[in-house]
Amino acid sequence: RRMTAAVGFPTLRLVRAAIGGLRLGTLAPGVWRDLTAEELQTLRYH
Repeated sequence: RRMTAAVGFPTLRLVRAAIGGLRLGTLAPGVWRDLTAEELQTLRYH
C-alpha cells in the first residue's frame, strides 16, 4: 500500500492470491485448511 501510494496510486483493495508459491485458488477469506504433503514439500524447497 505504501509503495503504490508513494508513486501516486493509492491502493483501495489488496487481495493475496498466493503465499510462498502456493496458490490460494477459491479459499475464502478467513478460512483455512491443512496443507497436502506436496504443498508442504513445495514450501520447504521454495
